[in-house]
Amino acid sequence: MKFRKIDDKLVMRKPLVEEERLRPLDEALDYDFEWSERLIEGADWTGGHGDGSLEGSVIRNSDLSGAVLSPFEVVDVAVDHAVLSNARWEQATARRVEITESQLVGWQAQFTLVQDLYVADSRADFAGVSIGTAKGPVVFERCRFTNATFLGDLSKAVFIDCSFPGADFSRVANAKGCDLRRSDLGRITGLMSLKGALITPDQAVEIAGELATAAGFKLA
Repeated sequence: MKFRKIDDKLVMRKPLVEEERLRPLDEALDYDFEWSERLIEGADWTGGHGDGSLEGSVIRNSDLSGAVLSPFEVVDVAVDHAVLSNARWEQATARRVEITESQLVGWQAQFTLVQDLYVADSRADFAGVSIGTAKGPVVFERCRFTNATFLGDLSKAVFIDCSFPGADFSRVANAKGCDLRRSDLGRITGLMSLKGALITPDQAVEIAGELATAAGFKLA
């Protein structure tokens, strides 16, 4: 098992993928698929529909924009330089998944269960991220979430060098332990739903006015 060090306290598991064993996937997206140890490179799944599982695989330089995967189990998978814009992952279970340098604009990700999910260097404007249960780290690094929406369990989430202009956190059910200390919290809505999240004293000063407004005070 390989690990990714996030900081001095947090280490998470990386996808277990043996690239030398991967076989190219030539099949089109379909219902009831069960794919393992596959290399999905240069695929065009735009607007497709399917349900099933993907394990021990790599998705690279592929276009999944508008694709609907429901239900979807994804385990030990690396996604790199892919387009997931306006795609929907519904009733999804994700374990040891990495998504890097990808387009996630409008991506709707409904995770029933998530564990060891790492998303980095991606633009996720207007995305919707819903987590039913988080049993392991969920890390977002260097991502932009303009007008995005977060729902459910963010207790295992860590945001590093992220920004959230216009993002809505009002439907977060559990933020206790969510680490926001290394991100820009300006222009967030739903701050009161982030009770229990970790922020720095400097951040608290920066968002004091927004917090007061969210708590019902009238600034005069």
